[in-house]
Amino acid sequence: MLSRCFFDHVRYDGGIIIDPFVEKLKSYVDVITVCPEMDIGLGTPRQRIIVLKEAKGRKLFQPETGKDLTATMEDFANKFLLNLEEVDGFLLKSKSPSCGVGTTKLYEGDKVIGRTYGMFAQKVKENLPYIPLEDEGRLNDRRIREHFLTRVYAFADLRRLKHSFSSKALVEFHSSYKYLLMTYNQSALKKLGQIVSRVGKEPEKALKAYEEVFRSAFSKMPSPSKHANTLLHILGHISRRLNSMEKKHIIHLIQKVKHGRISYRLVVEIIRNIAYRYEEKYLLKQRYFDPFPEELLED
Repeated sequence: MLSRCFFDHVRYDGGIIIDPFVEKLKSYVDVITVCPEMDIGLGTPRQRIIVLKEAKGRKLFQPETGKDLTATMEDFANKFLLNLEEVDGFLLKSKSPSCGVGTTKLYEGDKVIGRTYGMFAQKVKENLPYIPLEDEGRLNDRRIREHFLTRVYAFADLRRLKHSFSSKALVEFHSSYKYLLMTYNQSALKKLGQIVSRVGKEPEKALKAYEEVFRSAFSKMPSPSKHANTLLHILGHISRRLNSMEKKHIIHLIQKVKHGRISYRLVVEIIRNIAYRYEEKYLLKQRYFDPFPEELLED
């Protein structure tokens, strides 16, 4: 799901937004667009709207006309999300009073007192809490972008699994996500393994339970130390292929990952090369190595 202003002239001033990352992303995803302000009938160009703090919460307000658009926007958002086909993520417009993801100006009177969620983005967060939700401004942070893309592609894989489900397919899917799940949430990895072990008894029930735990597993961005832990586990898988100096060097690099001095991706590439050399098929199928197209992380 992408904000329509990345495609059409629907901004409050009649403009269109050109963002380098979004332009690249368009080639990799199937897109559904939304412009909440246009879709509630405001038109373009239009007089500005703001998110205004009040004693009982927030409201969406148009200062020049004095219109309170809160109920209209909330009603639209609830109906839109209720009828929305399954999506893998939302990428909305930063700073927008409807779409900003923690980047929208929050007013008290005529003064800006902080930042908040746009009114539509807030409803996405409430109604679809496990679906990746970001705006393009936040994705300038490389770690946030990586976390967002990892979740989007993981949930796309899960959606495809659901559409061609079998017990065998679930076992293979879980196997390929072992190290990525280990990085994000080891407790969830254990729960998911237990669900998979029972899939033959009640397949549909197992799939539903698996989906719920899988989505929740990716909620929190993993720390460098969690990546380091995963890399040590992977190293154990190939240690028999290495001499003592090679192992010592890779462990040294993993310690640098743990303390945030280098990216875990450097060690991944070293291990990937070893896996290719020795045809380590189990490692090469791991989504940890390729959670999303690498080009989407490049500036």
